[in-house]
Amino acid sequence: MPTSIQQFQESWDAFRATIDFEEISDTLGLVPHSCGENTMSMSMELAPHLRQAGGMFSATSLFGAADLTGTFLAMQVARPGSFPLAVQSNLNFLSNTLVGPVIATARPLRVGRSTIVASVEVGDAHGKLLVASTFTYLSKATTAS
Repeated sequence: MPTSIQQFQESWDAFRATIDFEEISDTLGLVPHSCGENTMSMSMELAPHLRQAGGMFSATSLFGAADLTGTFLAMQVARPGSFPLAVQSNLNFLSNTLVGPVIATARPLRVGRSTIVASVEVGDAHGKLLVASTFTYLSKATTAS
């Protein structure tokens, strides 16, 4: 896991450089925000295309922020030569906001040989909890054994 925001940004940039098409992180505009001993956080601004009819973040954008932050965390702790495939998610939408950014913070709950479970919370810029979630990942081999 990265231990500094610089390492986090470099790791995120290296991962994104391997993708040669526009994908969901482009749409969401997620950027590294912070990292700690066991956490990684990404931020997302409230762009017009991420709003629901009431002007707040859409549920899908909040889910996306949680999902991608959890997946990137799982990528950092997965076995070398594997990719974490999400096989289960549980989200509770607790609140919403009319202003950005939101901050998605992921931390591992369990890291095993084949399964990773992560907790991801999404909060507003003032720390108000908007989403509480858990994700379960299956660590799938990406290279021949």
